[in-house]
Amino acid sequence: MLDKTSTPSTYIQGLHAEARAKKYLENLGMVCLAKRLKTPYGEIDLLMQDDQTIVAAEVKYRKLLENAAQSIRPAQQKRIQHALQWWLSNHQNYMHHPPFQRFDVVLVCPGHDIKYYKNAWITEVSN
Repeated sequence: MLDKTSTPSTYIQGLHAEARAKKYLENLGMVCLAKRLKTPYGEIDLLMQDDQTIVAAEVKYRKLLENAAQSIRPAQQKRIQHALQWWLSNHQNYMHHPPFQRFDVVLVCPGHDIKYYKNAWITEVSN
């Protein structure tokens, strides 16, 4: 289903970018837990597990890598953080033994250009 800001071609490009990013991360040894995970706080493009770490991976497709990198703003980071916290709080096996968490970014450009940022931003831990 298209979101309010997507045209059919950008929506399809986004799906292809997410598929490429998923394959890229799986080739690094990660396991996909969910794709396009919708929560009350927003969407996580790819929810991955990297050994003992749960990874919320944001995927951005742009014609230029620089434009993709600049498109992830602090407000979007916060939404992704809240979405991950919501997901963790709704999974019994993580309630008493919270896993390590990480926020990665995968930038995808036409052709074969992929730029991967592990631990793209750090969250503050609240008590």
